[in-house]
Amino acid sequence: MAGRQFIGKPARRVDAADKVTGRTRYVADYQLPGMLYARCLRSEWPHAVMTHLDVSPALNVPGVAAVITSADFVDDGRFGFPVRDQYILAHERVRHVGEAIAAVAAETPEAAAAGLHAIRCELEPLPAVFESAQALAPDAPQIGPDRSDGRHPNFLHSEIVRLGDPDRALPQCPVVLDAAYSVAQQEHAYLETEGALAIPTPEGGVVVYASNQSPFINREILASVLGLPADRVRVIQAPVGGSFGGKDDLNYQASAQCAALALKSGRPVRMTFPREESMIASYKRDAMHMRVRLGALPNGDLQVCKFTGRLDSGAYASQSVFTSWRAAVHAMGAYRYEHCHVDIDCVYTNNGYAGAFRGFGNTEVCFAIEQAIDEMADALGQDPLAFRLRNCLRLGDETAFGQRLEESVGLAECLEAVRKASGWDEKRAAYARQPAGPIRRGLGVAAVFHGTSLGAEGADYAASTISVAEDYSIALTSGLTDYGTGAATVFTLIAAEELGTRPERIRLLRPDTNTSLESGPTVASRSTMLGGNAARLAAQNLRQMLDFAAASLLNCPQNRLLRVGEAYIGPSEEPATWERIVDHARSLGLILSAHGRWSAPHIHWDSQAGRGSAYIAYHFGAHVAEVTVDMRTGKTDVTGFWAAHDVGATIFPQGAMGQVYGGVAQGLGYALMEEARYEAGYLQATNFDTYLIPTAKDVPDITCILLEKPYSQGPFGAKNVAEPAMVPAAPAICNAIAHATGRRVRDLPANLERVLLGHALSHSDGGLACKIGLARPR
Repeated sequence: MAGRQFIGKPARRVDAADKVTGRTRYVADYQLPGMLYARCLRSEWPHAVMTHLDVSPALNVPGVAAVITSADFVDDGRFGFPVRDQYILAHERVRHVGEAIAAVAAETPEAAAAGLHAIRCELEPLPAVFESAQALAPDAPQIGPDRSDGRHPNFLHSEIVRLGDPDRALPQCPVVLDAAYSVAQQEHAYLETEGALAIPTPEGGVVVYASNQSPFINREILASVLGLPADRVRVIQAPVGGSFGGKDDLNYQASAQCAALALKSGRPVRMTFPREESMIASYKRDAMHMRVRLGALPNGDLQVCKFTGRLDSGAYASQSVFTSWRAAVHAMGAYRYEHCHVDIDCVYTNNGYAGAFRGFGNTEVCFAIEQAIDEMADALGQDPLAFRLRNCLRLGDETAFGQRLEESVGLAECLEAVRKASGWDEKRAAYARQPAGPIRRGLGVAAVFHGTSLGAEGADYAASTISVAEDYSIALTSGLTDYGTGAATVFTLIAAEELGTRPERIRLLRPDTNTSLESGPTVASRSTMLGGNAARLAAQNLRQMLDFAAASLLNCPQNRLLRVGEAYIGPSEEPATWERIVDHARSLGLILSAHGRWSAPHIHWDSQAGRGSAYIAYHFGAHVAEVTVDMRTGKTDVTGFWAAHDVGATIFPQGAMGQVYGGVAQGLGYALMEEARYEAGYLQATNFDTYLIPTAKDVPDITCILLEKPYSQGPFGAKNVAEPAMVPAAPAICNAIAHATGRRVRDLPANLERVLLGHALSHSDGGLACKIGLARPR
């Protein structure tokens, strides 16, 4: 990063001071004169038809100002993308516990609760299905919508990858692994629950403040279900207290419920969720059952991968279609094969529904493939890290789905980095010789590759605006949001680098559908790549105007201008301050504002063939975990962690390291303790006294190594880091447990019982746990 002022240098988060001093105001902090409080009546049944719904008694409750049902929305409030199967409020039937049926707005929260209690709602329970393996049975009750292709209505979607013929090649492999794995639902556990504030406008529109990830998608849904033109709906992103992918569907529903109540009552309406309601009503990371079959040669060369997965989407589709595609693309891991087939199926059940969550399908499949890779290395008698180095994708290789990797491929370097930093070779040898005793130590490794941005999922673009204010400060906007990721600081540093101005001069305005430019969803770790490039282009366009003004003021060609800090220097060597340049530009009649829009290069994926280019670039990383296991109780402590990530280039070092630290901590919870478990459709843990997440005592010292293999299309060479920072943490920990105990935990979480008993507690379709076949070469 030589020669750069701000990129790659230590910086302070632009929102840090407001957050640590309590000045940041979240939705729950908003108070307006005449504001009403909203609550929802929610289903206590996992599957039921609404035989009677009468909300009129609620209007007789003192303090209740308005009540709504699905009848208050256009097309009964149906929404969803890519599958339009959800409703703002339940229509005709409910499909999961916690689904909203009606909403009340009242003068006080207590009056709103009393109004809900007064609603007459009769539900007739319907047969339900809770196990994904049973969802497609001929006699399974229908949960999903009717299909025109003759398939079971509980079938949602499937994705494939195809290379060669694994069915023919696998029996010919001298060494074969056949193992089953599963992962459970996971709660996002963000600090701030969902919420929205809606304000009716004089012209019959509405302004909504919401802690959502994607305000333009929210506006589109609001305009559709409210029957309003888009210019009558304004969505402003309120500060977001954490998301991890979880502030989409439920926040869209809350926004529409508040908006409809506000339009009906003519008053501002705010809704915020108690923790229990948030956990019951919100979507989770999907549960997935997976089977991995690998074939290898005795020398350690991988030959075949056959991966099948069944994803439980729960009651609605949400993002499961896209989750399954990313899962399919990443299921084989970052390795070379001669033959590879992947099949990921999604089904409906009456469990709480699944949606976007950090890693978005890759977190689930990485747990399976990275343990399978370890098990294959064990079967071959090879060191698991060396085995990965032998087979991992490198520059110039072709992925199993047919994409040539032509730049920015740093996986081998990441593996070597964690090997050295963790003392891998010495510790593995020492732990192999550790004496028998109640406390055992182990070291495990896992690798990851993760597609950057949306890829072939859809149009990939972002836009930014920039302008100089009267006080000489700079206003920057982005259609992408910062929900704790540090994106606001990244955009600020990029703009400051291009303009040559101090970052403190730049103010990033909150995303607002009236003042920001539409930039697609804030998902898929696309902010740095897409939003960063858009901010860079906007700043370059503004810089051109300022350079014209400086050349005019200093009476020299633009190529003779020098910059010292914010000042311009011409041949006279007398510096012209930023303020002088801005004033002169205005005297020339120049408008000091600009915008930038960046679109990702076009790529093509053939979904029928299961081949093509999936993403414009890939993040690569490797994790090593060190654990101690008490063989008497199964208690596992993670005592050390090393994480190396190829980020392309580092824009904001503290932010990138923070993402890695947070990702490892979240992955530790996924590995050892977190499980959003449903029994007969009912979530068993509805607050943090029973749903356990890691505390500071559970998280070890983490060594973060940021490697830079620049990507030519990224801003200053940067790629992404937020999602992949979590993805390989759980399999690294489980591989370390296997190394310590000799027992393999193939089902998450690796709790006390599973660690104590090992794969004896594992479960899978047909009773398969693991089978390793050793045969002579044919």
